[in-house]
Amino acid sequence: EGSVGMYVRGGGNDENLILLDEAPVYNIGHALGFLSVFNTNSVKSVDIYKGAFPAQYGGRLSSILDVRMREGNDQRLGVQGSIGNIASNLTVEAPIVKNRGSFILSGRRSYIDQLVKWFTPFQFPYYFYDFNAKVNYKLNERDRVYVSTYFGRDVIKASTDTDSLDFNANINSNLGNFTITSRWNHISPSGKLFHNLTVLRSQFDYNLEGEAFSNNILIRSSIQDLGAKLDYDYRPDPKTTY
Repeated sequence: EGSVGMYVRGGGNDENLILLDEAPVYNIGHALGFLSVFNTNSVKSVDIYKGAFPAQYGGRLSSILDVRMREGNDQRLGVQGSIGNIASNLTVEAPIVKNRGSFILSGRRSYIDQLVKWFTPFQFPYYFYDFNAKVNYKLNERDRVYVSTYFGRDVIKASTDTDSLDFNANINSNLGNFTITSRWNHISPSGKLFHNLTVLRSQFDYNLEGEAFSNNILIRSSIQDLGAKLDYDYRPDPKTTY
């Protein structure tokens, strides 16, 4: 419907659980929902559940979208990027130690504000940017650690000076998400029992400040999640998982 929001079986856009490497993401759109906050260059997989939600996700009314980030190339350096009509992005991935660990860094920014400033006497008051990073390292044959993070902002800086109308306004607004997830994966000596210990933090905040009609404006809102969980998988044979 012209936005990145999901409407599942008539449910509202805010009735979905959106996860990025197990951390909840509250605002999934840039530019008032026109573009997704997920940079496709850093995405490994996407799973959507429209019903019968697995117990580990908790409860939601409409759906669950589980997004996992790429882990980087542990063999060689790789660089890719693109220039679009609205935003450009750059991704770098490389091994930390070959066959043992790797990292991936991916950044994106819109540049309409810069183009307007360079080629016209006017200013475009809006831009967005985001950054993804993930590191993984194999401690030994049975243990591996992962750390991933996301940071993104939408920024509006607008000012108006019209003395003839006796109206001056200066508005600064920014909103965005921050997530960080740490995970330890362990395999038992038998090779049949797997556990994942995950510790995460997620935050969304919105700030609006400035002045208009000689009145000061200050609006701040935020939500933060802190979580930890331990999952076990038992696979007595290739066809059975508990």
